[in-house]
Amino acid sequence: MKIYTKTGDKGSTSLVGGERTNKYDLRVWAYGSIDEANSSIGLARAYIEDKKLKDKLLKIQKTLFEVAAELASLGTDHYKDRIKDEDVVSLENTIDDLDKMRPIQNGFIVPGGTVESAHLDVARTDVRRAERYISQLKNHYEVNSSLQRYINRLSDAIYAIARYLDYKDILKRAEEKLTTFKVSGEIHESSSEKGLVAKKTLGREIAEYITKKCIEKSQKIGVPMVICIVDPDGNTVLLERMDNSLLISLKVALKKAYTAAALKSPTGDLYEASLPGGDFYGLTHDGNVLTFSGGFPLKVDDQIVGAIGVSGGTVDEDTSVSEYGVKVFEEVIKNGIKR
Repeated sequence: MKIYTKTGDKGSTSLVGGERTNKYDLRVWAYGSIDEANSSIGLARAYIEDKKLKDKLLKIQKTLFEVAAELASLGTDHYKDRIKDEDVVSLENTIDDLDKMRPIQNGFIVPGGTVESAHLDVARTDVRRAERYISQLKNHYEVNSSLQRYINRLSDAIYAIARYLDYKDILKRAEEKLTTFKVSGEIHESSSEKGLVAKKTLGREIAEYITKKCIEKSQKIGVPMVICIVDPDGNTVLLERMDNSLLISLKVALKKAYTAAALKSPTGDLYEASLPGGDFYGLTHDGNVLTFSGGFPLKVDDQIVGAIGVSGGTVDEDTSVSEYGVKVFEEVIKNGIKR
């Protein structure tokens, strides 16, 4: 059978059952928009690697064939309800599941975060257009309420999938920026394709000395602090809590030190990047990353050997003590521990 039939050459098309109507019929506009949405979803699915998401989208595409068929049979003897309540529930479950896996969103999102999400956002607008046509159809036909709810939920489901893909991309890009060091002892040598590379790490003796000096600094400004020193991997080397310091500062100091080591940057410098649209937006929601000032990496010849995190006072007080700790560390590297 040939693809072309020539029956539509004069501007008419067939509905389900064979009845002819004009191509500008509102029903044709409605199911035509559904067809556009289906194609956009298929384009996005071709780029997506996550099998579970691909399967969800494929299921949606198959359901859209039923939606189109139902719309193309409105007002004919061949009409029947094809979309059921369980189809709506399936979309709602998808939305709820994905919302639990990404941070709460505030404000509008500019489409184009990834190729996949960009195509899905186009599909979402196709669905919205179809929904407008379907709303108009209600003035002329009795439209299945389950179909109306399905189309309304569908745009939300596509949006949720697109934002989840954006969030996964943010995490991936952030992880690519993380450099960890597997070290033990004062000097650690590991083989690589380019030969032996010496990696220095922060020993406990130096950590204790830095902590002691930071405690003295804290006492001078009259603020009880928690001081945490971690290795390049973010593992705790030393965690010291001064008397009367805030209990929550134990976790905060550790997270500041971990963040400074993991992201190789002072925590205060990461605040802007953690806002919507920044390279690290959403990363703070994993619970281990903090972008409050008070965490600093400790470096030797531009190589991170550890990090310090301080908590207990104001932002300025935490920063002052942690910066002092960095200064003490640099003096130790240069001149050794002063006995």
